[in-house]
Amino acid sequence: MKTTFIRALGREIRTPLHSVSGMAEIIAREDLYLSKSEKKSISGKIQYNASMISTLLDEVAVYSGGGDGHHLQDERFSPNQLIQRCLDGNRPFVQNGVRLTFRHDLPDDVFVSADRHIVEVVLNKLVFTSCRFTSEGEVAAGCYRDKSSSMITFYVEDTGGGIPEDRKKVLFKWFDNPSDMTDEIEFDLSVANRLAEKIGGYLRYDEHYQKGTRMEFVLPVR
Repeated sequence: MKTTFIRALGREIRTPLHSVSGMAEIIAREDLYLSKSEKKSISGKIQYNASMISTLLDEVAVYSGGGDGHHLQDERFSPNQLIQRCLDGNRPFVQNGVRLTFRHDLPDDVFVSADRHIVEVVLNKLVFTSCRFTSEGEVAAGCYRDKSSSMITFYVEDTGGGIPEDRKKVLFKWFDNPSDMTDEIEFDLSVANRLAEKIGGYLRYDEHYQKGTRMEFVLPVR
């Protein structure tokens, strides 16, 4: 159980660390001039990724019984920009020949309020899992909002092999019975679902999707 925990944490931290490493290389180039706005942008991205890592470590403290976890913060953000950032951050983990696609279902002028860091951690887990199990075709992500409610639904769908029938009922229950785990996918989705619940949302598996796997993250927002 500890080994799986550490291995999964390593994967999660690798994405923001990869981003920070890339930005550090840009800053270190002697032949590159950066304007004040560009410096501010890079600084903001580094701080954001550092906060992502901090959030993950906070949650590990919760699961190990050593803390209260990430303190929730209500932030205003663009769902479209957040999804695009998750897709870009997971490009290093996409298998050869697989397309990463952003589905533009929501207008770009829509902004919502929720804990942006938790939302991004959950989406990163869903995108990473799809990339890991999709060897051909496409991994796509997007979101839509039901105008009659205050809920927004993020989704990640792929053309992978799908979820085995006997695992569908336990996708989000790794912590209830870790000895029954046959693959680490249940660990990742269990952590993601716990984080989603922490901000009032939940994950669900789309049983009607036939091309592979489609996971949805439903979240109340303002």
